[in-house]
Parts: sequence; C-alpha cells; structure tokens
Amino acid sequence: WRPSRGAGVDGAEVDEILALAGVDEMTIPPPLLEILASRPASDVVHEVNAQSEGATCIVPDFKFTEESYKMYWEADGCGMDKLNEGIAAFTAETKKLSDILKKKF
Repeated sequence: WRPSRGAGVDGAEVDEILALAGVDEMTIPPPLLEILASRPASDVVHEVNAQSEGATCIVPDFKFTEESYKMYWEADGCGMDKLNEGIAAFTAETKKLSDILKKKF
C-alpha cells in the first residue's frame, strides 16, 4: 500500500486509509495498523454512498462498453506499462519454474 500524496505529508497514510474505509480489501502495513488501532472509531466520519457518489458519472448516458474501455486503456500509459511489466515478470518466473521442473524430471 502506498499513499497517493507521497511520504512527505504527515498523517497522509492514515488519512487515506480512513478515507477508504469500507472498501472490500486493503493491505495495510503493520505500523499503520498500530496507529489506526490507537485512534477512536469516530475518526471514520464519512461513509461513501454508492448510490449517490460512487455510481455517479458526469455524463448520465455513459455506458462502459468494450469500446469505451479500450479508449480509456489506450490513454493510460502508466497502466499499460505496469501490466506489461507484470506480464514480463510472470513470464520470466514461469520460465524459471519450467527449467527447474525439466531438470528434476
């Protein structure tokens, strides 16, 4: 887990975790868990209403189709780079495993 505002902002990590309260899953480092455990539950003051906030789109007739997905994906250079890095790493590790298994059998 990495804070989006960077490491130089005091409390940014905990603030962002509190802002994400309610998401399905989140990996939080042990030091931040300790800080969170020491804070009162009342620190979580905002719950996102998916009906009014999370599902709201600027264009009310917007449909997320394969075409619109491709348009957004092609505009996301960082996402494409990270996916390619992940695929390359997975492929390299798969090759290593394959070589190990070939030597054993």
